Amino acid sequence: MSEAEPPVRKRSQPLVAVLSSVPMLREALAHTLEDIAEVRVFPAGRGDTAGLLRSLAPDAIVVDNEQEAEAAAAFAREADTPVVLVSYRDEHLLVLTDAGWEEGEEPVSAEGIRNALVGGLFGRARKEAPTR
Repeated sequence: MSEAEPPVRKRSQPLVAVLSSVPMLREALAHTLEDIAEVRVFPAGRGDTAGLLRSLAPDAIVVDNEQEAEAAAAFAREADTPVVLVSYRDEHLLVLTDAGWEEGEEPVSAEGIRNALVGGLFGRARKEAPTR
């Protein structure tokens, strides 16, 4: 008797993982991303962020501290997943690129984070595939 593979769940919207130490950010993003993405929020600092992200397999990630950002970046590079780091101290967004963390153009707000995520998820550069 062969072992059955678990069913693959098809999502109608991209899945965004939000790992944040600020409950208000988690709530604001869940509201702002409504109808754009399925949002799963997790308190930051609970350990094994990379394992959580591997299990969840999100399409995009939002974090708000450097420790979570480094763990998310390791996962994101392997999975080709956009990551946005909210820097409260510097009051700007950082977006993970192939070159590392770059300052985003959007303001630190729920809408700014939404815009950065939409660019990473649906932007022209991510949609362009090599032509055969």
